[in-house]
Amino acid sequence: MEVLAGEERRKTRQGFVSRSARLCSAQNQEAAKKIEQICKQVLMLAANSQELLQKYVSDLKHQGDPFGQPGFLPELVDLPGFPSPNLSQEAWLSLSDAERLRQNYTAYTLLAAYLSDMKCWQEDLNPTALELLELLEKSSKQALGLRSNVASLMKTLCFFVPLVSPPPALEASTAFRKKVKGWSVCQQYQDWLHRTQRDFTVLAQTFPL
Repeated sequence: MEVLAGEERRKTRQGFVSRSARLCSAQNQEAAKKIEQICKQVLMLAANSQELLQKYVSDLKHQGDPFGQPGFLPELVDLPGFPSPNLSQEAWLSLSDAERLRQNYTAYTLLAAYLSDMKCWQEDLNPTALELLELLEKSSKQALGLRSNVASLMKTLCFFVPLVSPPPALEASTAFRKKVKGWSVCQQYQDWLHRTQRDFTVLAQTFPL
């Protein structure tokens, strides 16, 4: 897990210090335990997301060109209402703790729905890929579990948990576009787990056990 140091750590800690000081000792310890739990959970999910992405790409190679061509890598597709996991260092450091957690909560709410949509698409496109279908279903459930733990932490820190409406079902006009959008969802799920690792490294340093 990445450890921030020097100026970056000082800047990220500034937004947390005042809130940490306002919380009672019991709340601090409860938050620290939840942060530790989430850190461990995210490490496991990051490994699972790599397995999902590799399996998705592997199965796509058997679904015809251009996925079977060496070096082919589609572009990421924009997802409606989805917060970007890839912020500039300046933008990431400027996030308040509440906004940082709000983005995590929103991302995993939407990702759970998108991964479920991808499973439905793959049931039509690749019905014999049982391992891939199982991974997509498991990843959707794990995203919901992570979202639930983030919400619990937000309540402990006295943050408002946003109401995030279920996104409209993703659409794609052709089988090719469905495959590309599915890859994009899997990639952005992994990207968000990496972002969450960074976010919770900051929180773990601010609320040590």
